[in-house]
Amino acid sequence: MIDGGSDLDLEAAIQNIREAEVICVYFPAFNQTLLVDARTASNVGPMMAVVPMVRTAADRIRSLRRLRPQLPRPESITMIPWGRRVRSLVDCGLWEQLLVRVEGADPADMSPEDCMVRLRGMELSEFRDAIIGRAYQSIWSRADAKKRLDD
Repeated sequence: MIDGGSDLDLEAAIQNIREAEVICVYFPAFNQTLLVDARTASNVGPMMAVVPMVRTAADRIRSLRRLRPQLPRPESITMIPWGRRVRSLVDCGLWEQLLVRVEGADPADMSPEDCMVRLRGMELSEFRDAIIGRAYQSIWSRADAKKRLDD
């Protein structure tokens, strides 16, 4: 997960964020999605939330119906895989674009700041688990590594 090693077209991602009704930035490293729903109605504002990843766009549409039943089916959804660090959303300018899409959100919903804190915490937890070996298995044992170095 190297920040500079992605083939993501940032200009295209920014354009999609500006145009799509629903934006899903998903983090495969820890199976979560930053969901931005810019749709509004008379009694419903835009929303940002951290939700579990789903397998398909159809699954995401079903989850949106459960989360926001008062809104019609979205006309456009963009899905952006994010293999970089969470903080790089801010560094490359995508976070600012996402914030524009949720201006006027209901204060009772999860705030963008809360979403960022939650994503960073999940990322840190995943890194910690990888380092200590929780839910991960080593490819080589320590003895195998020493043997390879001696060869």
